[in-house]
Amino acid sequence: MLFNSIGYLIFLPVIVILYYALPYRWRWALLLAGSYFFYILWRVEFVLILMSATLVSYLAALKMGQKAKKKDRKIFLIISIVINLGMLVFFKYLGFFTDIINQFAAITGNKFSIPYYGILLPIGISFYTFQTIGYTLDVYRGVIKPEKNIGIYALFVSFFPLVLAGPIERGRRLIPQFHVKHDFDPQLFTSGLRLILWGMFKKIVIADRLSIFVQPVFSNIAYFHGIEIAIAGVMKMMQVYADFSGYTDIAIGSARLMGFRLSANFNRPFSAQSISDFWHRWHISLTSWLRDYVYFSLPFKYHGKTVSWRLNINLLITFVLVGFWHGPYWNFIIFGFLHGSFMILANITKPVMNNFNRITGLSNSPFLLKTLNITATFLLVCFTGFFFGQHPLRDSFLIIENLTDFSQTGKAILLPLLKNNDLLLSFALIIFMLWFEYLIAMKSFATKFMSKPVALRYSAYLFMLFFILVFGIFSSQKFFYFQF
Repeated sequence: MLFNSIGYLIFLPVIVILYYALPYRWRWALLLAGSYFFYILWRVEFVLILMSATLVSYLAALKMGQKAKKKDRKIFLIISIVINLGMLVFFKYLGFFTDIINQFAAITGNKFSIPYYGILLPIGISFYTFQTIGYTLDVYRGVIKPEKNIGIYALFVSFFPLVLAGPIERGRRLIPQFHVKHDFDPQLFTSGLRLILWGMFKKIVIADRLSIFVQPVFSNIAYFHGIEIAIAGVMKMMQVYADFSGYTDIAIGSARLMGFRLSANFNRPFSAQSISDFWHRWHISLTSWLRDYVYFSLPFKYHGKTVSWRLNINLLITFVLVGFWHGPYWNFIIFGFLHGSFMILANITKPVMNNFNRITGLSNSPFLLKTLNITATFLLVCFTGFFFGQHPLRDSFLIIENLTDFSQTGKAILLPLLKNNDLLLSFALIIFMLWFEYLIAMKSFATKFMSKPVALRYSAYLFMLFFILVFGIFSSQKFFYFQF
């Protein structure tokens, strides 16, 4: 069941109405049943994998809760991580590793090869695996006590707004919310509706419209050059953002209707002034998870002292994992490697850049410096976006090669593009999205808007709904991050 489907627009109100109609003690059972129903509509077999991940991490956490010493808890932590991570590797990465082994065997002249049969990737497995691992690590570290109610824990893993594509929640943040009675909160409820409406707008009107231009270019790379690829590169990153942040808005908004607060996953990433700043604003739940459970777990001392090269290596490892988490393709590994390398380069050259800004006077022009930093960061992100996809690695290099070919610009390419009303509408929608999210980020705007008369506020909602109905692409396209 897709968020952008008629089915979900029926499912969600039914769940919300029943949720408030039922006594408090039965609400978790309703949400659990609804979440499993929501997930089972994809494939029945997927639920068995979800239940296995839930049961293993639940039992491991209970066992760890019975042990006072960390060393006694470690064996149960290892068992849980090995099984849960093993399922993720089997379903998502087995083909990748099999292909590497077979290629290595062929290079060395060995006729040995491992047969591989295509395995269907269970939807959401990358998200709920990290959620269960994070939970068991927190129990192991003593950050949270194990949840004894298996139904509540199963709801934490399978909660329908986030099970398919996050945000990746922490047990210490979400599980306690299932133990609290949520009375109907009009303000939280209306803010949830606003988020759902805005998320639908970003997905149906912007992301799916941008895919009309992006998909043909990235599906037929050899036929496009210069300005076409440059435009498609910008549009791709905007499409991914509108699609994924749109999903997140709908997820957070859906949870708010029932009184639950999910973690923010985006914070205006295209206003970032560095690659590091970008990852503090983009897919926040993933990068913060890897920071807390991977980056800080890696060794950072050499001969007892913290050294910068250790920290930089850790940073590179973490962001290679960021890329690899997205999919078993060399493209994603290079994507993560580039982002990690850009951050390391920024760390190394920081004193030089500070001197450069001082000498050139940029440090005395904060607005100009900020604009240049935002522009440079945006261009780097768009460039790395050529590696962000499930296409052969050679296609990424062909895209970059064709990007430098502007021989036909202004002849049969640029003018038709500029005359395309859909293209101009798409650019206008991108500008509107960025501008509107800038306004949303300003607390003064929210206060002023909510102080307006009810008729004016609801006229704005109706106008956005009207815009969705008129300009939306109603083909029920899957959300981009469902493939991860």
